Amino acid sequence: MVGPELVMAQSVGNLRLDSFVQRDLEVELRLGFPTLWGRRYRVETSTNLLQWETTTITDAMRGPSATISVKGSASESRFYRVSAFDWEELRSELRVARELWRTRGPSTYRFEFRWNCYCLPDLREWVRVDVRDKILVGVTRLTDGEALPPDRWSHRTVEGMFQWLEGKLAEHPEVLRVRFDPELGYPKEGYCDITSMMADEEMGFELKSVLPP
Repeated sequence: MVGPELVMAQSVGNLRLDSFVQRDLEVELRLGFPTLWGRRYRVETSTNLLQWETTTITDAMRGPSATISVKGSASESRFYRVSAFDWEELRSELRVARELWRTRGPSTYRFEFRWNCYCLPDLREWVRVDVRDKILVGVTRLTDGEALPPDRWSHRTVEGMFQWLEGKLAEHPEVLRVRFDPELGYPKEGYCDITSMMADEEMGFELKSVLPP
């Protein structure tokens, strides 16, 4: 739990605070915890102990312990917890998030998006994606306002991003991390690495500012 002038740490279960650094209004913590070989772990954060948000899903562990870094605002109290994670849990979380989007998400909307990958510049640049009645109708580059023609679209609707994530899960990747918006359910950011034996096939994304047109 962190505050503007003080960091207070109390071990809960096996989670411990190894160190912290405060830089202006941000605090960076190093959290340590024991691990089992080959298991993945989820680190969550909360400001009220009622609503929790995933900050990290680790890669498969290769030792008896792990230390990770997390960042938070120094102006508010924040709690952290860690638990074992498996792919079935992510499948369940994906189903819940998709249902939340189905019931709360608009059918006509726009959002800002970019892929993070070793790929063409059009994919790596921030764009605005316009969706009308659940159909992608436009992609506009934010840097200069250029509307990209359909043959240069490598982007998806929010529903399309859920389908992309499900497809990646079906490939049994070594690493797949996703954060979902707690209000509307859409995937805010993600990262996938199918295999560490292949270079430059990793792919991530950022999705934000989902708004009515």
